[in-house]
Amino acid sequence: MGDSKSPLGYWVIVVGFSATIVGLLVGQTLAVFNYEAVVRIGLQKSVQDITEFGVQVNRAAGVADTIIYIPLLAISVAGLLQKKRWSLITSGAAMAISAYWPISYGSLLLFLPGIEGYQLQPGLADWTLMGGYLLFGVWGMGYLACRGEFLLAKNSV
Repeated sequence: MGDSKSPLGYWVIVVGFSATIVGLLVGQTLAVFNYEAVVRIGLQKSVQDITEFGVQVNRAAGVADTIIYIPLLAISVAGLLQKKRWSLITSGAAMAISAYWPISYGSLLLFLPGIEGYQLQPGLADWTLMGGYLLFGVWGMGYLACRGEFLLAKNSV
């Protein structure tokens, strides 16, 4: 089990993954079933901004996050807390997704302006969230590759 002697990077990953799980359950999983509720709380973009096609793309991403990303994050947290070696593999995969999605979504935001009906003007919060996840994912992949064994060491300092 993780303890106070675990390195800071360990806790950054465990807390980051745990917070992401909560955010994805509310922002992505709920959007699959009740998109408008998630728009009302500000975690998805409205049909007026992104068109009905954009809503369905977001819901499809929510299905993928619910089936693949959330369980991968949860398995990673459980394995890290138990200091299991296999958690380095699942955590690396989760970090790769964490780096991949902001590039994919950010590219959409750059390519979609000018498409009929598309009105979204992404703000600083959108770019900050994507930049944060990109940095977290890239940092995490590097940290796991270089310090993974240390991360799992019993009584590591």
